[in-house]
Amino acid sequence: MPRATFDMSPTAALSFLVQQAAYIESEVYRLEYPQFNYSGLVPLDDSAPDWTKQVVFRSVDARGELKLFGPSSTDVPTVDIAMSQGFHEIKTAALGYTYSLEEIGFAALNGVNLDVEKGQAVRDIVEQGLNKIYLLGHDEVGEGLFTSKQVSKEAAPATLKQLVADIPTKGTQPIIDLFGAAYNQVYLTNTKTVHRPTDFVLPPEQMQLLMRTMLNSANASNYTLLMFLQENFKDMTFTDDLLLSKEGGHAKDRLMVYQKNIRVVKGHDVMPLQFLAPATADNVNFKVPAICRTGGTEWRIPKAAHYLEGV
Repeated sequence: MPRATFDMSPTAALSFLVQQAAYIESEVYRLEYPQFNYSGLVPLDDSAPDWTKQVVFRSVDARGELKLFGPSSTDVPTVDIAMSQGFHEIKTAALGYTYSLEEIGFAALNGVNLDVEKGQAVRDIVEQGLNKIYLLGHDEVGEGLFTSKQVSKEAAPATLKQLVADIPTKGTQPIIDLFGAAYNQVYLTNTKTVHRPTDFVLPPEQMQLLMRTMLNSANASNYTLLMFLQENFKDMTFTDDLLLSKEGGHAKDRLMVYQKNIRVVKGHDVMPLQFLAPATADNVNFKVPAICRTGGTEWRIPKAAHYLEGV
């Protein structure tokens, strides 16, 4: 009985894998990863070329005062401009997946596509890693959205759980005061009304508490504490993220208030994940590397943010 034969030389195997890699990449890029919040919390800047080594940023501080000018006066006041320049280094990260000669031969013999799970696993782990870099920072990249030493920080007067438990006796004003004080720390104290906050970010447990705590209302029976806060902070967005809890490495659960604006804080998304051409070093195992390049999170106006510890 004649046997079906296939050319499974390293060159043929690599040729087949190149074709399959295109299919795998299209399947991987089709998936969305909503469980990772960094792109929704950090304004991303992808304007730099892929292989940029450093991003240069400039800060300008203008000083001066408008004065009344008499008809015969010659003393015209002037402004002074102080300029500073900094550099933000861009790093390359890599990950990949492999297929053995046996896996490639089986797929070719049976006319089936190679399993895309390995490529999807690469994408998933890369997204998870980028999420931590942008939100928690990295020793080789810099501070994260939730971990900047430049951002002001203070202890909460009480936990939200305690304040919710006290509603029957103390009402909701202490809860309003907690969020209001954090808001005013940015708007009034830190930036003298220059930067108005846009977002509150809480740990998921505290967000669920706000969403599930029912308040008595003459208009509705399903009026929650979160709805109450949203009415009192109409210009604010309430979001939750697990990395603000102790699981994110903080000593205590943390609330963050900030102005989500690329002029305030940005993430350098220089090169998104790219799969490279397959290669082999031993003609038995074939590797498909993938790389991305990021500068992490850069704080430009850290005063436009505030951390509240122990919520």
